[in-house]
Amino acid sequence: MRRYTNESPAPRTPRMLMAVVVLALCALLPATAAAIPTEGAISGEVTSHRTKAGIELTDVCATQEFGSAEETCATTGLDGEYIIGRLQPGEYTVDFTGEECYFDVYCFEESFFHETKAKIDVKAGAITADVNAELKEKDGEISGKVTAGGAPVAHVQACVDGGSCSTSNASGEYTIEDVPPGPAAVSFTVEDECKLICTRRANYLTSYYSGQSSLNTANLVTVESEKTTTGVDEEMRAGGAISGKVTTASASPQAIAGLEVCAVSTATNKEGAREDNNEECALTNSSGEYTIDALGAHGYEVDFTGVACVEEKSGVECRQPYVTQYAPEVVAVTPPSTVSGIDASMLEVTSAKPAATAAPVLAGTTTVGGMLSCSQGSWANNPAGFTYRWLRGGAAIAGQTASTYTVQSADLGSAVACEVTAANAAGSSGATSNTLQIPKPAPGVALLIKAEVKGSSVSITLRCSGASACSGELEVLARVVVHKHTTHSSIVAPVRFTIGVGQSVTLRLHLTGKGRKLLAKGGRKGVAVQIAGAGVKRHSSVLK
Repeated sequence: MRRYTNESPAPRTPRMLMAVVVLALCALLPATAAAIPTEGAISGEVTSHRTKAGIELTDVCATQEFGSAEETCATTGLDGEYIIGRLQPGEYTVDFTGEECYFDVYCFEESFFHETKAKIDVKAGAITADVNAELKEKDGEISGKVTAGGAPVAHVQACVDGGSCSTSNASGEYTIEDVPPGPAAVSFTVEDECKLICTRRANYLTSYYSGQSSLNTANLVTVESEKTTTGVDEEMRAGGAISGKVTTASASPQAIAGLEVCAVSTATNKEGAREDNNEECALTNSSGEYTIDALGAHGYEVDFTGVACVEEKSGVECRQPYVTQYAPEVVAVTPPSTVSGIDASMLEVTSAKPAATAAPVLAGTTTVGGMLSCSQGSWANNPAGFTYRWLRGGAAIAGQTASTYTVQSADLGSAVACEVTAANAAGSSGATSNTLQIPKPAPGVALLIKAEVKGSSVSITLRCSGASACSGELEVLARVVVHKHTTHSSIVAPVRFTIGVGQSVTLRLHLTGKGRKLLAKGGRKGVAVQIAGAGVKRHSSVLK
């Protein structure tokens, strides 16, 4: 018969028990052992072997080895702690049942294996503390076989999500132990082989049971307590790959061996964030070549880390003699294909800032709308990057920071140059290119199209010819012969004009008094005149 003491932390009653029952039972509990100096107590903690967390509502019973066969029990509280009081001095056996019990009224199937501790010494008026137990769950197992093309595959880790794992043997077989009862997602991943760095042993993709590619779509396996769920087999699929060659960035490129190159997936989760641990790496061989495999159908950023690893007597030594760089674009991989030609030229790390050995060169078309381009120039001390600035008459042109520049109308008549700044970890320095003069086109010239007189008005039509607008002042001069001498006299008031390139305009002018007289005198013959003035091509005509 079990006798419960009130020294245990307050247990939880099941929902089916009425509050009246709880209150009645609590009222019947005796006083604590601390108030009875002739008796002792045992206390401790019950935890899970797998999670290390406290186990609540588990019975812990103490039986005196050379006394009454009656058990004195307590129930663990929320944190797994218990205390059994009102014990006579002597040696006890403490039994951790593994059951979930509510005041010994309701006890459920044991979720944990029980454990017994013997010869626990209890002294009068004292608490024997730290009588603890770590109970092992009554878990199940999962077993199966891993194959590829029907052949067994070894070194594949079969894992329950968030739980234990097992590695397939030479026959492709595995057994995962300590699997909690209930649904379980099982993943299959080729083990890493670690030499200079850790890489996959074989080019197979990580998958979930029955060929699923992610945890979200995984087919769950049902696990029962103390049973083995068999036949959880998996056929592995070949992965894609990225390959290339890495050399030094120099006039005579040399292959770089032992350089770490990594492919980082750009795949995202449901929330749009990058998925963690989705990266595969490889080292370049003696020819500077690398192949990163076991890649899924994603886009990948290729990171040429600049880290080179070699094996020394003392172990693997890795250092970073080169500047880190990335492939210019995300590489799309479709298994089982290999994307080749992802190469890199690496700059050496230096402690000195860049120094120009040859100035940048500026070239291009110097008309409005034409394109100018600026080279990087040549530099010592391995620049890691370049920035550009464009100058007009020595002053910076706002917003122009690319390596190319489109000539603007504001540049006409000015000298344009570019300034290149090279930088590395040690600092930065700049160099300015040659200048290009942006010519200002000559003003256009207005040509006479026609001239006619109507009453006291003269209409003259001009068209602008040339690469720029025409502007000036128009004059109409009559030829007058006085005493055998030819003179020119204005017959209209001069007028200013502006005409766009290729456009025409008709100017209407009023005859002066002298002009009207000359035209009247000329009659049908008219008056010989010259169309002249600033911005106008001189032209002879007859007005009548």
